[in-house]
Amino acid sequence: MLRLMPHSQFSLDQASPKLSLFTLTLGKLTAVLRGLFSSNVRIRTTTAVIAVRGTAFEVSAGERSTEVALADGTLEVEDGRGRRAVLSSEETLRIGPGGMGTPKLLSLSDRRSQAAARPAAVLRETARDLARSVIEETRNRELKANEAQFGKDAIDAFGRRVRVEEYLLRPAANEFKLVFLNRREGRFDWGHLIERFNGAIPDDLAQVPAIVAGTYLSRTQPANWLKYLEVYLTNATDSLRETVSLGDPVLINMSGYGAGVGSRWYPVTSEFVQTLYGPGVPGGSRVQFRQTQDWNLTAAGRFTWKQEVRRDTGALDVLTHADLDPTIAADVTQGWTTILPDDKWGDPTIDPGDPAISFPSGSGKADLASRTDYRDGSWVSVEKILVSNDGKVLDFKDVTSAAFDKEGGYNLEIVAKSGFFQGRDIDVLIAPEILAQKRSGAATADALKP
Repeated sequence: MLRLMPHSQFSLDQASPKLSLFTLTLGKLTAVLRGLFSSNVRIRTTTAVIAVRGTAFEVSAGERSTEVALADGTLEVEDGRGRRAVLSSEETLRIGPGGMGTPKLLSLSDRRSQAAARPAAVLRETARDLARSVIEETRNRELKANEAQFGKDAIDAFGRRVRVEEYLLRPAANEFKLVFLNRREGRFDWGHLIERFNGAIPDDLAQVPAIVAGTYLSRTQPANWLKYLEVYLTNATDSLRETVSLGDPVLINMSGYGAGVGSRWYPVTSEFVQTLYGPGVPGGSRVQFRQTQDWNLTAAGRFTWKQEVRRDTGALDVLTHADLDPTIAADVTQGWTTILPDDKWGDPTIDPGDPAISFPSGSGKADLASRTDYRDGSWVSVEKILVSNDGKVLDFKDVTSAAFDKEGGYNLEIVAKSGFFQGRDIDVLIAPEILAQKRSGAATADALKP
């Protein structure tokens, strides 16, 4: 729906399935755009170009300035000097002869603000900055020849229509970054996957899993290996980040695991960290879980590992701390050589016990949920689902040898929840086609279309 104020000067310059281009020379335009149309609209004024990635907004154009006010969604704005900004819900931006200002929250008294969302809008400011950064980054980089983009509509496991946009970026020769954006009615979720390696990786990312696998327990010295992995998920208010950092592989005698094992290459250090962010998280962010491991650094000739979790007071404290000599079969069987003094395994003030595992869609379905309840009352759950484009959860009894060969046959849906998220969840749908697209060399700007 487009509504013009009286005496506005407005024209339609281009109309096609890929792009609808309008010009607003003078006056005011109010728009509510939904569905596929909303991702393929550009509005020009004398001082700005507005790329519509939102649903409800207002544009006021004069001879020397433009003001944009966004009620709901996401808008990309570019001034005449090529500078870009991204607005999210309940923000306004002015572009004058000197260029654009910075996005600002609509005031509480502004008729364009949505009263029910105002308290949350203030708390979302930090998350909005992150969302703005990722969208600006992907839009600025998407046309590079060594990067790919992809878009489609799908149904998630809960029956909701999702607009999926993905960008495959290569920030460096030894790194790739997959950015995924999900738009559903009334919400926006996004995230990224980063993998960074010791050396350059091939353009054909189908070869990357073999490099990752070679990082652990290789019989021969790896030519390349994983150094860092990051998964970041957010609903633009709450966020979950998980990172893995790895040291270089070293040759370790692991004969305690069996005569046929011998010596293997394994990372000298590793660290896994889970961090929560959001207005309900104490201090705005906190590490919920950390696990570290090293070889031959803390104790000569041994692996040493430590797990830290939130105890009853809310403090991060040591849960398990032990070492292992991998050449002694008896120690390998029991799982440790020495339990270190600060180990608190089994202590009811800190030990959260095993995660609660469930299958929300029923046994035999590709829908696995894991929840950990900590002693301070906090909890985190992550559900992973394989779901078809039409919203059907994969049933293993229906799987054939070709089930995963069909491009776009199944998407990975990840739903993250926490007691800190104040009743909200994070729900991202990740499509696999972009990896096949990059492999086939079809990475063009035309790939991102409804």
